[in-house]
Amino acid sequence: MMPTVLALDHPETAPSVDIALETGQTIIFPTDTVYGIGGNPWDERTLHHVCRLKGRDLQQPFTLHLRNVSEIGRYAQCTQTLTRLVEMLLPGPYTLLLPASKAAPRSAVFDGKVGIRVPDHRFFSEVLRRPVFATSVNRHNEPPLNDVAEIIEAFSEVSLIITGDVSGAPSAVLDLSQHPYRLIRGTLSADVQEQLDQE
Repeated sequence: MMPTVLALDHPETAPSVDIALETGQTIIFPTDTVYGIGGNPWDERTLHHVCRLKGRDLQQPFTLHLRNVSEIGRYAQCTQTLTRLVEMLLPGPYTLLLPASKAAPRSAVFDGKVGIRVPDHRFFSEVLRRPVFATSVNRHNEPPLNDVAEIIEAFSEVSLIITGDVSGAPSAVLDLSQHPYRLIRGTLSADVQEQLDQE
């Protein structure tokens, strides 16, 4: 069975995403970086399904994607300094590792840290109404797929694909759970690096 494919602006997109997440379906959606594949962070069936599709180890943590910055305090323990840094970086093309709270889903926690994204993208500000776990749309150790036709061919077992603009460059990964802060992947702008150096 082929997935349902809807454009970001389609009137059925928001209710379809809600139903998919409520019923444990796997979805693919656009972000400000690359397409993401995931679903309900607390649904074990969806977590196993995504791992199987990607050929990925279930023990490897996913990233928790939220619609706005104000939700982060529920899933991460943020000091005033961390809150200031988070608000400077997000929404934006960053994955932040933060001290996990008890409410953080196990699927996004490793070694006491939760990986969180708040993409600067209309899918999150206008469509998504609940947290999702996600990872890039690709087989394990292969480059992310950002062409919709290739995504449909390679991941035909998902339930729903939402199409929209993506930059094509993966997010930078920044560990803010320790000091000095550690850049794990990607690059930072000079302004961001200067701000981090001052903390």
